[in-house]
Amino acid sequence: MGAVLAAWMVEIGVQVWKGGKANSVPVWGASLPVPSIFLADMLLFGALAFGAKESSQFKTPAALLAWGFVVATVLNNPAAPSALANKLTGTKTSAAPATTTQGASTNG
Repeated sequence: MGAVLAAWMVEIGVQVWKGGKANSVPVWGASLPVPSIFLADMLLFGALAFGAKESSQFKTPAALLAWGFVVATVLNNPAAPSALANKLTGTKTSAAPATTTQGASTNG
């Protein structure tokens, strides 16, 4: 359970560090992450810690999974999925999506 707890503490630190960039709540002049992020972390890492405590076979997979979540949080780039899709398809993103209205006549 120690490895999962250590991963959880690092995850909280990463969330606070990245929290000032997006989804933040101003508190006493600082930007902290939304409390639901901490709740989600607590539930996820708590479940991993509980599983690691109850089953000796789950200790190593739980620790690896917990540290995997930390690495994923550190490397998280919200623009990465769309940038990767654009790179693979060779398309560029447009500033405004094309919209059409139903029932509009183009014949004048």
